[in-house]
Amino acid sequence: MISTSEIIAGAKKREVAAIFCVALIACAAMFLDKAHGVPIYVASILAIAIAAAFIKSDSIRVAVLIAIVFLSAFSIASNGVKFGIDFSGGVRIPVLLEKPVDAVTMEEMVNTIKTRAASFGLSEVKVRPIGDSEIYVEMPQSSPQLVSDVENLLSRQGVYRGIVDGKVAVKGEEIYSGTIMTIPSQYLQGADWGVSFTVTQAGAQRFADVAKGKGNYPLYMFLDRPSDAIMVLTEKELMADAASKTRVVPIAKARALQIATSALSLEGDNITVYLEESMQQNLSVKPATNKTRAIVTANSSLIPSLRAAGFAVVEKTDAEMTPKYIVSPENPASDAVSQWTAAGLMSAPRLVPSVTEGIPNFSYTINGPAEGANAQAKALDAIKKEKELESLLKGGALPVQITLGSKTVIPAPLGEEFLRLSLIGLLFSLLAISLMVSIRYRHMQIILPMIFISLAELVILLAILGSFTIDLAGMAGILAAIGVGVDAQIIVTDELLKKEGEMPKRLEKAFAIITTSVTVAVVAMVPLLFFSGLVEIIGFATATVLGSLLGLFISRPAYGVIAEHLFE
Repeated sequence: MISTSEIIAGAKKREVAAIFCVALIACAAMFLDKAHGVPIYVASILAIAIAAAFIKSDSIRVAVLIAIVFLSAFSIASNGVKFGIDFSGGVRIPVLLEKPVDAVTMEEMVNTIKTRAASFGLSEVKVRPIGDSEIYVEMPQSSPQLVSDVENLLSRQGVYRGIVDGKVAVKGEEIYSGTIMTIPSQYLQGADWGVSFTVTQAGAQRFADVAKGKGNYPLYMFLDRPSDAIMVLTEKELMADAASKTRVVPIAKARALQIATSALSLEGDNITVYLEESMQQNLSVKPATNKTRAIVTANSSLIPSLRAAGFAVVEKTDAEMTPKYIVSPENPASDAVSQWTAAGLMSAPRLVPSVTEGIPNFSYTINGPAEGANAQAKALDAIKKEKELESLLKGGALPVQITLGSKTVIPAPLGEEFLRLSLIGLLFSLLAISLMVSIRYRHMQIILPMIFISLAELVILLAILGSFTIDLAGMAGILAAIGVGVDAQIIVTDELLKKEGEMPKRLEKAFAIITTSVTVAVVAMVPLLFFSGLVEIIGFATATVLGSLLGLFISRPAYGVIAEHLFE
């Protein structure tokens, strides 16, 4: 039995006092600096755990457990517990990478998406990598329109190119992100929206070299211009704007096709323009590679034939497939497609002769028209387009191609019900543990320490996992970890109750069994955590591994000390 004098003597040790001082200082720091509460909590428990590894004494083992439980309880009260959308409700959008990437590239992609979201005004969006080929973007429950806007923002790779006469004059990676800003309406000169930016010295020199002598030529500004692709549009789409009744000078079909072809020309990566009517008569076009895309109108009758020919078909709406033109009877060289959504063409300002004299130019503008049935709708659309372009340019280009998976929507009331049932499950698990150990041992001096250790592990796991995110799988992992912890305590207790051999030997045997069990559990979970690609079980695997290691290094040694004194 542990006497009061032993407890007091242990508490008076300098090492024990130092551990509790660290815990108190960490609690004060979390209270005073709530913005950094989680890093402070994690750093403090790591410091205390490392100290326990080097200072091996009975009083230290128990003190470390008590200090970490105290820190964890304070962290829950101060920092709170972060629940995933499984419990809080919201929308989860999986971003699927074209190919697996290394850790550095994954971090770059996560930061790029975070920057895009922040620039778009989405402060509560959570972005986290899942394995090496998927990213989860989670946001609180919002309007369908906002969710649609976020999906559109995420689906763009964000590669900006400014092209003059078939050559790249401006690259997105040469833009200073701090200079990207929206243009006030009084300076838009007829456009509905605009974004300006400044490029690096190398970017300015590139533009000077490419644009030299190209006065009045269009500067085609693309965002996510398709590569290795062909464009198949109908004659109606080609001529919708060219033959518009509002156009002062109508454009002939041959000239419209010529302008459209010129707009998509680029050295080494031309996008050839085809008319659907011509291809229906003779489909002799073959893909350049096994990844060549055919951009066509949704539900086109050519889609089955294009797929059979080996093209990867990309379907667009009529509005996206329709190019908008700007022409000048006095200067045909400046004739251009001013906007073409299907090709990623944002705008095509004419180059004034003064910027085509070979002198580096550092400032650029992308602008365009807004859409809407009335002035208010147009104003809202203009703001949306400005924010979207600004966020894409500030975030930068993603290093690999991406696609969006099917989004998961969990209503807030359903999430609350999941949380309520999960907490009831935790409560029942603790009650079941108490009942089971009471029936097995029938001595309060054995039962109470076992229940205390289980509660301690629960508090620590909730605090650590809750500092990041607890989802349904994570909650299941916590339940499993508590069960495994009770198993280990039963092993220790049963070994100490045996009368054979010396008590230290029996305790050593018990810990050998526990160590083997933990090793097997961790080895079994690590492949699921890092290599399986089963994103639904990551929370479970994380909680199981964390609970096993926590038990092996913190709670089991403390329980061993307590049990050893109980059976002396």
